[in-house]
Amino acid sequence: TKKEVPVLEGKRLPPHAYLTADDAYRAMMRGIEMNLAGGPSGAAQRRELAKRRRATEVKGANDDSETHMNQSILVSGESGAGKTVTTKIVLNYFAMLSRVSTIKSGELNDEDGAHEEELGGQARVEQQVLDSNPILEAFGNARTIRNDNSSRFGKYIDIRFSSSGKLVGASIDTYLLEKVRLIHQTEGERNFHVFYQFLESASEDDRDEYFLGDMQLEDFALVNQSGTYDRRDMVSDVDMHIEMMDAMAI
Repeated sequence: TKKEVPVLEGKRLPPHAYLTADDAYRAMMRGIEMNLAGGPSGAAQRRELAKRRRATEVKGANDDSETHMNQSILVSGESGAGKTVTTKIVLNYFAMLSRVSTIKSGELNDEDGAHEEELGGQARVEQQVLDSNPILEAFGNARTIRNDNSSRFGKYIDIRFSSSGKLVGASIDTYLLEKVRLIHQTEGERNFHVFYQFLESASEDDRDEYFLGDMQLEDFALVNQSGTYDRRDMVSDVDMHIEMMDAMAI
């Protein structure tokens, strides 16, 4: 919601992931404006856009009238630096900006927010983008010595916006999955989260369907090599499994 992230009209955001995301979004929208005003017949409109931007530009922000529409954000760092969390922050911020754009465009009259069903397909697209995280983390993240939710793969997220700034779609490419973790885990580390999530949350019907009986994590060589079964960050494998299953149903 708008209360959860610092959207400041006409003000420069503090140095944070929000600032980087906000700069990229603003630059994209400037590029879209200039593209729509392109061509010889759009010269007067481009001058007017430049004049208006100089009058309303946030102090400290880049003022590049030739900004391209396509923008990139690179999230990098050593293990445990917060890459996964930062990516979540950026995605949530973009989804919130998309909702604000929907309200400002007049497609939604309730400025205080609305239920997802009132937003129709737009909300579903935003929610699908956000709900990709529980699925990716379940199958690609694991506990390591330094980080309880370490991404063991790389990902490239391509987010698409309309000319009015609404989020309309996204695609995610994954690469370099640490496949060796499937068959060997170092002491103090775990296999990918999904195995622990499923075994911890499996119902009686699930156990009957997959012939698990009363077997526990300790009974499977796939996850018992390191002797580590829990998470130090107090995140529940059962809760994460429910969240993953809910995301898959969207």
